[in-house]
Amino acid sequence: MLVPIVQMARFFDPLGPLKRWADRQRGHQTCLHNDRKPRMSPEAARRDHRDMLRFMALNALGGMTIGLVVGAALILLDVGGLMGLLGRASNPVLPAFLVVFPLVLLFGAAAAATAIMTMPYETKFRDEDEQPPRKDRG
Repeated sequence: MLVPIVQMARFFDPLGPLKRWADRQRGHQTCLHNDRKPRMSPEAARRDHRDMLRFMALNALGGMTIGLVVGAALILLDVGGLMGLLGRASNPVLPAFLVVFPLVLLFGAAAAATAIMTMPYETKFRDEDEQPPRKDRG
Protein backbone atom coordinates (compact mmCIF):
# COMPACT_ATOMS: atom_id res chain seq x y z
CA MET A 1 0.00 0.00 0.00
CA LEU A 2 2.87 2.35 0.75
CA VAL A 3 4.72 1.77 -2.55
CA PRO A 4 2.03 3.27 -4.88
CA ILE A 5 1.78 6.40 -2.71
CA VAL A 6 5.56 6.86 -2.82
CA GLN A 7 5.58 6.39 -6.60
CA MET A 8 2.80 8.96 -7.01
CA ALA A 9 4.68 11.44 -4.83
CA ARG A 10 7.84 10.93 -6.86
CA PHE A 11 6.11 11.79 -10.16
CA PHE A 12 4.29 14.85 -8.85
CA ASP A 13 5.95 18.12 -9.85
CA PRO A 14 4.68 20.98 -7.68
CA LEU A 15 5.89 23.56 -10.21
CA GLY A 16 4.29 21.76 -13.18
CA PRO A 17 1.17 23.93 -13.41
CA LEU A 18 3.28 27.08 -13.13
CA LYS A 19 5.63 25.86 -15.90
CA ARG A 20 2.69 25.03 -18.17
CA TRP A 21 1.19 28.47 -17.53
CA ALA A 22 4.53 30.15 -18.35
CA ASP A 23 4.79 28.15 -21.60
CA ARG A 24 1.27 29.20 -22.60
CA GLN A 25 2.07 32.85 -21.84
CA ARG A 26 5.27 32.65 -23.88
CA GLY A 27 3.37 31.17 -26.82
CA HIS A 28 0.69 33.84 -26.49
CA GLN A 29 3.29 36.63 -26.48
CA THR A 30 4.96 35.11 -29.55
CA CYS A 31 1.63 35.23 -31.40
CA LEU A 32 0.97 38.81 -30.34
CA HIS A 33 4.40 40.15 -31.26
CA ASN A 34 4.95 38.58 -34.64
CA ASP A 35 7.77 40.51 -36.29
CA ARG A 36 6.93 39.29 -39.78
CA LYS A 37 5.33 42.10 -41.75
CA PRO A 38 3.89 41.81 -45.25
CA ARG A 39 6.05 43.31 -47.94
CA MET A 40 3.44 45.12 -50.00
CA SER A 41 3.51 48.42 -51.77
CA PRO A 42 0.73 50.87 -50.88
CA GLU A 43 -0.88 50.31 -54.28
CA ALA A 44 -0.81 46.52 -53.83
CA ALA A 45 -2.35 46.92 -50.37
CA ARG A 46 -5.14 49.11 -51.80
CA ARG A 47 -5.79 46.61 -54.60
CA ASP A 48 -5.86 43.76 -52.08
CA HIS A 49 -8.26 45.74 -49.88
CA ARG A 50 -10.56 46.43 -52.82
CA ASP A 51 -10.55 42.73 -53.76
CA MET A 52 -11.51 41.70 -50.24
CA LEU A 53 -14.29 44.30 -50.06
CA ARG A 54 -15.59 43.24 -53.47
CA PHE A 55 -15.62 39.60 -52.33
CA MET A 56 -17.58 40.55 -49.19
CA ALA A 57 -20.02 42.77 -51.08
CA LEU A 58 -20.76 40.12 -53.71
CA ASN A 59 -21.40 37.52 -51.02
CA ALA A 60 -23.68 39.92 -49.13
CA LEU A 61 -25.55 40.74 -52.35
CA GLY A 62 -26.01 37.03 -53.05
CA GLY A 63 -27.35 36.49 -49.54
CA MET A 64 -29.73 39.43 -49.90
CA THR A 65 -31.00 37.96 -53.17
CA ILE A 66 -31.64 34.63 -51.46
CA GLY A 67 -33.48 36.45 -48.66
CA LEU A 68 -35.63 38.27 -51.22
CA VAL A 69 -36.48 34.98 -52.95
CA VAL A 70 -37.35 33.32 -49.61
CA GLY A 71 -39.57 36.27 -48.62
CA ALA A 72 -41.32 36.26 -51.99
CA ALA A 73 -41.79 32.49 -51.74
CA LEU A 74 -43.38 32.88 -48.30
CA ILE A 75 -45.89 35.33 -49.73
CA LEU A 76 -46.56 33.55 -53.03
CA LEU A 77 -46.88 30.09 -51.47
CA ASP A 78 -49.34 31.55 -48.96
CA VAL A 79 -47.49 30.18 -45.93
CA GLY A 80 -49.68 30.78 -42.88
CA GLY A 81 -52.32 32.50 -45.01
CA LEU A 82 -49.97 35.42 -45.64
CA MET A 83 -51.19 36.10 -49.18
CA GLY A 84 -54.79 36.26 -47.99
CA LEU A 85 -53.87 38.64 -45.19
CA LEU A 86 -51.95 40.88 -47.58
CA GLY A 87 -54.86 40.80 -50.04
CA ARG A 88 -57.27 42.07 -47.39
CA ALA A 89 -54.91 44.79 -46.09
CA SER A 90 -55.68 48.40 -46.97
CA ASN A 91 -52.00 49.00 -47.78
CA PRO A 92 -50.38 45.63 -48.64
CA VAL A 93 -46.97 47.13 -49.45
CA LEU A 94 -46.00 47.89 -45.85
CA PRO A 95 -46.81 44.41 -44.43
CA ALA A 96 -45.06 42.76 -47.38
CA PHE A 97 -42.03 44.99 -46.75
CA LEU A 98 -42.10 44.06 -43.05
CA VAL A 99 -42.05 40.37 -43.98
CA VAL A 100 -39.42 40.49 -46.74
CA PHE A 101 -36.98 43.14 -45.48
CA PRO A 102 -35.88 41.31 -42.27
CA LEU A 103 -35.25 38.18 -44.32
CA VAL A 104 -33.17 40.17 -46.80
CA LEU A 105 -31.11 41.65 -43.96
CA LEU A 106 -30.73 38.32 -42.18
CA PHE A 107 -29.56 36.38 -45.22
CA GLY A 108 -27.31 39.23 -46.39
CA ALA A 109 -25.65 39.52 -42.98
CA ALA A 110 -25.18 35.76 -42.73
CA ALA A 111 -23.57 35.64 -46.18
CA ALA A 112 -21.30 38.59 -45.34
CA ALA A 113 -20.23 36.94 -42.08
CA THR A 114 -19.51 33.72 -43.93
CA ALA A 115 -17.49 35.69 -46.48
CA ILE A 116 -15.41 37.21 -43.69
CA MET A 117 -14.73 33.79 -42.18
CA THR A 118 -13.75 32.27 -45.53
CA MET A 119 -11.83 35.24 -46.90
CA PRO A 120 -9.38 33.97 -49.55
CA TYR A 121 -6.59 36.13 -48.19
CA GLU A 122 -3.11 35.07 -49.21
CA THR A 123 -0.24 36.17 -47.06
CA LYS A 124 2.26 38.09 -49.09
CA PHE A 125 5.53 37.42 -47.30
CA ARG A 126 8.90 37.13 -48.96
CA ASP A 127 10.75 33.83 -48.61
CA GLU A 128 13.45 35.24 -46.34
CA ASP A 129 10.73 36.27 -43.88
CA GLU A 130 9.68 32.66 -43.34
CA GLN A 131 11.53 31.96 -40.14
CA PRO A 132 10.44 30.07 -37.05
CA PRO A 133 9.17 32.33 -34.25
CA ARG A 134 11.80 33.57 -31.80
CA LYS A 135 11.84 32.19 -28.30
CA ASP A 136 11.89 34.88 -25.67
CA ARG A 137 14.31 34.25 -22.89
CA GLY A 138 13.12 35.45 -19.55
